[in-house]
Amino acid sequence: MSSPSPTLILAPMRGITTMHYRRAFVRHFRGLDIEMAPFIPTVNAERINPKLLKDVLPENQSGLPMIPQVIGNNADDFVQMNIALADLGYTEVNWNLGCPHKPIRKKRRGSGLLPHPDTVDIILNEVCERSPVSVSVKVRLGVSDKSELLQLIPVLNQFPLNEVIIHPRTAEQMYEGHVDLDAFEQAFQALEHPVCYNGDINDPAFFQSLKKRFPTIQRYMLGRGLLANPFLCEQIKEDPISHIIMYEKHISRIRDFHDDLVSQYESALHGDHPVLGKMKEFWSYQATHLSNGRKMFKKLKKAQKLNTYKAIVSEFLADAEWQA
Repeated sequence: MSSPSPTLILAPMRGITTMHYRRAFVRHFRGLDIEMAPFIPTVNAERINPKLLKDVLPENQSGLPMIPQVIGNNADDFVQMNIALADLGYTEVNWNLGCPHKPIRKKRRGSGLLPHPDTVDIILNEVCERSPVSVSVKVRLGVSDKSELLQLIPVLNQFPLNEVIIHPRTAEQMYEGHVDLDAFEQAFQALEHPVCYNGDINDPAFFQSLKKRFPTIQRYMLGRGLLANPFLCEQIKEDPISHIIMYEKHISRIRDFHDDLVSQYESALHGDHPVLGKMKEFWSYQATHLSNGRKMFKKLKKAQKLNTYKAIVSEFLADAEWQA
């Protein structure tokens, strides 16, 4: 009897996995099950600025199930945001307790709340009682101390959370070094909630090693690995149709994906500069598995005009081979 297909979730990456990226991705690749949108900050205001919600408006989505993510440290503001998201039709909101960036955590947002279980307790008590949506959380192991998550788990276990998504690094590590699977296992065993694994799923081999070590985990969040290799979900799920398509038309699919994304950003943004900024960040990941990707990225980083950029991409993709 075959095991159930894993649930693969797109990680929220601020400024990268925008609604434009999510729509383009789903049009050109298979295997992704759920998307999580980049975090929306809570605000202390009578009315939430509609611009904050633009990325999660239902009419702007790809068609896949999508979970909004919220970052903040005030229960009233969190509840207010959850009400606004419920009004848009969402039934679940994820609370970001994992953002590792120093300016965020210094304000006791994101991973900055991990060393403060009493504060998390107060916020979750209010949010779970007063919100019209269910709540999940995304965490790291701690800021610098890997035991901080273990100290927080008794608090998390008190509340009816949908899920706990764990990236097994500390915030101070950012994305450096290796994920700590032993620490992940400790947290997984201590939690009374469904757990989703996140971190360093860059190829099917690592995914299979996770499945072997944690056979009961069914949900996985893919971030930088999927940005670098958009075929990764197809490879993990061993989709036979996509397998054939991938190896026959891999570069053409990358080109179509790229062109779709450029077109969306040209329509949404004003002028060459912001579009180039988005697309250079796109290639900082996407060039990883191209045979000439390093050389291409070095050249296109210097482009100041969109037409110049497009010519560079066209030139290099004409001779590129996919290596993942």
